[in-house]
Amino acid sequence: MSIVSKDDEIAAVFDKYAAMVYRIAFMLFKNVVEAEDATQTVFFKLLKYEGKFENDEHIKAWLIVTTKNTCKDALKSWWRWLQRDNLKQVEQQGYIQKFSNSDVWEKVMSLSNKYKLPIYLYYYEGYSTQEISEILSLNHATVRTHMRTARNKLKIMLEEEKLNESERTNFFFQ
Repeated sequence: MSIVSKDDEIAAVFDKYAAMVYRIAFMLFKNVVEAEDATQTVFFKLLKYEGKFENDEHIKAWLIVTTKNTCKDALKSWWRWLQRDNLKQVEQQGYIQKFSNSDVWEKVMSLSNKYKLPIYLYYYEGYSTQEISEILSLNHATVRTHMRTARNKLKIMLEEEKLNESERTNFFFQ
């Protein structure tokens, strides 16, 4: 029988979920430095957390909610607004990395936050709309409406891009 320390448990949780926490933070901040800071903050909160988790899904849901709340608090912070110019300089120096080269991911990132997080949780993390409504403390119908609206917006953006691409191709072959 092996005894697993709390540090080992947290290290295992970090290995398993750090990328997810980072992606959520990056999605909300659209900034590498702030997403990294938020990821660090979330796992620091986990270190200090005194409660017990029922299972892996409970840990994952706690991390998602804590990440969302940490980012929301930071976005409202006066300190962030003071540092905004410094962050723009960092971005201009080329430190921004893209999470994915996917056109769809870029379109998801361009959605407003109320659409972005449910889409991410549904398609990238595999949660049902019922689970998303519980995690985000939203009405189930509201989540479904946000998902439908987001899909429609994404469809329009992708169709416009395809149409623009087609027009460019036709222009060159005339």
